[in-house]
Amino acid sequence: MRETVVIPTYWGRSSTEGWKKGDAIYDHPTPVDKEGTLKRTLESLKNLNDKDFKLVILLCPTTIDIEKEAEEKVRDIINSIDLGIETFLFTPKSLRNIKNIFKSSDMKREIVDIISLKGYSNVRNMCLFSAHILASDVIILIDDDEIIENKDFISMSKKYIGKRIYGEIIYGVAGYYLNKHDEYYDDVDMEPWMTYWDRFGSKAKAFDKIIGCEPRLKQTPFAFGGAMVIHKNLYQLIAFDPNITRGEDIDYLINSKMFGFNFFLDNKLSVKHLPPKKNHPVWQRFREDIYRFMYERAKISSQYEVNNMTIVKPEDFDPYPGEFLKNDLEDKIYKTNVLLSLEYLAEGNTEASKESMKNIYISKYEAVKEKDPFTQYRHIQKNWQKLIDFTIQNRYEIRKIMETDNLSKQNINTKEKQKNMNLKDKINKIKGIKEFSVFTEDEIKEIAQIANINFFKDNEMVFKEGEQDSKFYIILDGCINIFKSNEKNEEISLSTLCTGNFIGETAIATEKYYVSGKATEFLTLLSIEQSQIEEIVRAKPGMGMKFLRIFVDKLSYKLGKTNKLYADYLLQTSHLEDMS
Repeated sequence: MRETVVIPTYWGRSSTEGWKKGDAIYDHPTPVDKEGTLKRTLESLKNLNDKDFKLVILLCPTTIDIEKEAEEKVRDIINSIDLGIETFLFTPKSLRNIKNIFKSSDMKREIVDIISLKGYSNVRNMCLFSAHILASDVIILIDDDEIIENKDFISMSKKYIGKRIYGEIIYGVAGYYLNKHDEYYDDVDMEPWMTYWDRFGSKAKAFDKIIGCEPRLKQTPFAFGGAMVIHKNLYQLIAFDPNITRGEDIDYLINSKMFGFNFFLDNKLSVKHLPPKKNHPVWQRFREDIYRFMYERAKISSQYEVNNMTIVKPEDFDPYPGEFLKNDLEDKIYKTNVLLSLEYLAEGNTEASKESMKNIYISKYEAVKEKDPFTQYRHIQKNWQKLIDFTIQNRYEIRKIMETDNLSKQNINTKEKQKNMNLKDKINKIKGIKEFSVFTEDEIKEIAQIANINFFKDNEMVFKEGEQDSKFYIILDGCINIFKSNEKNEEISLSTLCTGNFIGETAIATEKYYVSGKATEFLTLLSIEQSQIEEIVRAKPGMGMKFLRIFVDKLSYKLGKTNKLYADYLLQTSHLEDMS
C-alpha cells in the first residue's frame, strides 16, 4: 500500500501584529516571528522504524499578507531536520496553480471551491486531496501540535486498514490523544457552568467505553482529526463538510456512516497531543460548540431515504457526541449560558455576560444557516467525486505542480550524481523489502554488495519495448507507467507500478520487453544482474532457493490475476452471446 502522512501547519501574523479582521480563525496559529510546534512534531518522526511513506506539509496561513514569510519559515524548519522521508510542501501557491488547471477545463466554480486552505474542514479536505494527487492508498492524518512516541506508529496505523474484520472491511481507523500526563482524558478543570454542559464528562464516558476497554479494535462514535487513518475507498467518496466550522473530525465520521462506512478505534494507536494554551474566552469557545452541535443535529434530523445511504440517529453516537445531538440541546444551551452569564456578572465582566446571553439568541436564530444541511452535504459529496475523478484523469499535470515543492528532490539529484549509495544505505533499503525478510543478515549484506541502485527523473524512460534486459528490478520509491505505443506513436497506458512492485521476475532467463516503462515521478530502483543471481544459485543453493521462491510467488500472483481477468472476459462474452 502507498501511504501518505499529511500534517497541516497553521501560521498567523507576527506576535506584535496579532489577529486582524478577515484573517482565518484557528485555535493557536504560530506567529511568523515564533518557532511554534511543527519542528517538535517533525523531530518525532525521525525515530519511526517505518519511513516508507510520503510526507505532505500543508501550509495554512491566516492571511495572504504573511504567505511568503510563513513559507520561508516552514521551509527552514523542514530543511533543518534530516527526516529521511520524501517530503512535499503544499502551499497556497500550489493550490492556485492547481485551481488554474481546473478552471481551464471549465469546471464549475462550486466544485473548484471545495479545495481551500482556509478553515478547518477545508484544510482537512486539502489533506485528502494532496494525498490523492500522490495516488495514496492510505492517508494518515496528524497535527503540528503532536508528537509520535511509538516507533511502530506507521506499521500500527496500517495493521487493520483495508482488511476484513468482524465481517466488515475497515476503511476508517481512529487513533486517540494522550495528554501531557499520558492520559486519554481532556486536561481540563470542571467549573460550575459545566453543570448542564457536561461535554468533558460525556467524552470521558465514551473514552472509557471505547479506548479503555477490549477488544483492541471496535466501532467508535467519535474520532480525532489529528489521529485518523483513511483508506482511498473512503476518502475518494466522502469529503469533510465545509459548512461545519468546528468538530469536523466527528462530522466526517457521521457523514461516513450515512454512506455505509463505519469508523473503528484502535486502542493501541495513540499520539501525544501538546497544544499551546487557548486564549479565547469561555463564552467564545462555547459559541463554537453551539454552531457545531446545532448544525450536526440539523443534518441528522433533515435526513430522508436515499438509495445506498443509511439513516443515522443521535443514539448511534452515544454517549458522545450523541448526548449533544438530541432534542434537549437548546435546553442545555439555555441553562448553561444563564449560569455562565451569572458567573461573569459576579466577576464584574458585563461584556462577557452579555455575550453569554447572546449565545442563547444565536442557538435559536443563527446557528444553522442551511435549511436542509443533509441535501446540501449530498451536493458537496457529488462535487467532491467529480473533483476526485478529474484529478485521476489529469493526475500527471497536477502532480507536476506538487513536484515543484518536493523538498527531497535536491537530495535525490545529489544521490544520482553520486551514482552509488554506500553499503549501509543499500542494506537498509533491502531490509525494507518485505519479501526479503527470508534472508539472513549476512545474506542481505551479500545482496547489497551485488545490487545497484538506479535513479530516474520524472518522465525518464526506464526500459523500452523491444529491448533485451537481464536485470531483476524492485521499485524502492516512486512509480513507473507501463505503456505500449500504437502505429501513430501514441502512448497507450496499461498500468502503473509503484513502490514495492517487482519487474523482471524471469531474470533467470534473459528476456525481451514487450512494453515500455517510464518514471512518473522521481524513481529509485534496485537491480540485480541475471548472471549474479545464477552465480548465487550455483554457489549457494540455500540462498538461491530463496530467490527462486520469491520469483515463483510473484509470477504465480501475476498469473492468478491474469487468469481471473480472462475468466471475467469469458463470463462477459457468454452473457453477450446469451443476449444476442
